[in-house]
Amino acid sequence: MLENPIILNAITVFVTAFVTWMFSRQKSKRDLKALDTENEIKASKYYQGLLDDLSTRLDKAISELMLLEERHSKLMDTNRDLVVQLQKFKQLNGKSN
Repeated sequence: MLENPIILNAITVFVTAFVTWMFSRQKSKRDLKALDTENEIKASKYYQGLLDDLSTRLDKAISELMLLEERHSKLMDTNRDLVVQLQKFKQLNGKSN
């Protein structure tokens, strides 16, 4: 049976193909793992950039909020002063009539 050259050649081809497939499968697994690691690194850099951008935006928004609070406080003081002046004007206007 093994003396038949066609069967011997077919067995040799299948054994060679099987061994090649086994080694290439291991290499493919390593390459895939390396690619996954590379993609994770890229994703982490992307998200780190987003976090840095959000941190910058948050700092800017906080500083703007503080300025707006300060402006609001000044406007409230001005409003209080104007109300006092209006009350004084009404008192003076009412006494002169």
